Parts: sequence; structure tokens; C-alpha cells
Amino acid sequence: MIDSKLRDSVQPIFDQTGSVFVKLKIQPDQITIAAFIGGLFAGGLVAYGQLIAALILLWISGLLDVLDGTVARLTGKSSSRGAYMDLVFDRMVEAAIVLGFYLLAPEYALAYILFFIGAMFNFTTFMVAGALFDNDGVKSMHYDIGIAERTETFIVFSLMMLFPGYIFGLLIAFDLLMFVTGLIRFVKILRVSKSQ
Repeated sequence: MIDSKLRDSVQPIFDQTGSVFVKLKIQPDQITIAAFIGGLFAGGLVAYGQLIAALILLWISGLLDVLDGTVARLTGKSSSRGAYMDLVFDRMVEAAIVLGFYLLAPEYALAYILFFIGAMFNFTTFMVAGALFDNDGVKSMHYDIGIAERTETFIVFSLMMLFPGYIFGLLIAFDLLMFVTGLIRFVKILRVSKSQ
């Protein structure tokens, strides 16, 4: 929800930063891959208990994840291929972080399993909404706003890194938000498809 509500107000900052990448002739796909690799390394740092380093690298990865689309729009290089890579790599980064937490603190396995189930449910409803609803925005497909989006995920991961004693409670609460988000979309899709 934070992504959708605040994006317009912070996009000028991303545009300025993105223009630096454009001047350096860094391609959107290169930024996407760098964000992906950074996120995977952040997951590895979590596994080894290097939580502050993981936190910093996670947010660098997140910034790059925003800038790839910004640079693509600034250079007129937006593509379905780039959007596809971005969506897949984002989920893999999230999986790497949760896997890192599992390796760090396996006693919270239930929360991690529920995260993956919730992520599958939430992302499936997101993709179906993207396929069924007309795209009226600047993204490559319809972007259905939800309670639990990318920024909320990063905030929860950050809190888990800063307060490792609360990993279970934080992740369980976020798992619930993901299920609620997916359920809201699921009902919305059923209603829309019934009227068609």
C-alpha cells in the first residue's frame, strides 16, 4: 500500500537518481540484475547473522529495483521482458531473505512456511488481477493495490533484522496481512468475473 500511496510524491527523487544512471549509460536490465544479486547476497548475510550488513544491502537492492523501471521509462526502454525479469527476481529476493532467516533461526519454521504459502496466494491473485483488469497506469500491466506490497515486505524484513528476538511475531503478523491482501483480491476478481 505504501508503494501505491507514496510513489507519486517520491518519484521525482527516483527520476533524478535514474538520470544519473542514464548519463552513465547503465541499462535497465543491468540494474535489475544488480538488484537481484544484491538481494541474494543480503539473504546470505542473514543466514550468517550479519543482519546490519544484510539490512543495508537489502535496501540498496530495493532502491535498484525501483530505479530499473525508472531508467527504462526515462530512456524509452520499458519492455515486457524487463517487467517479467523484475517480477520474478523480486520474488526470488524475498525467498532468499526468508531462506536466510530459516538458516539463522530454524525454530521459526512455521512462520517461514506460512510466508511462502501467503506469498504464493497473494502473488497469484496479483497476477490474475493483472491479466484480467485493464491497465490504466504507467506500469507494464494492471497493478492491483494491496495492503502488503514490496515496501511493507522490506519494512518487516528490516524489523526482523533489527530485532531478531521478534522474528516469529513480526513474520506471522505479516503473513496474516498477505493472506488478507490475497483474499481481498480473490473476492474482487470473483465479483468482476461474475459480471463479465
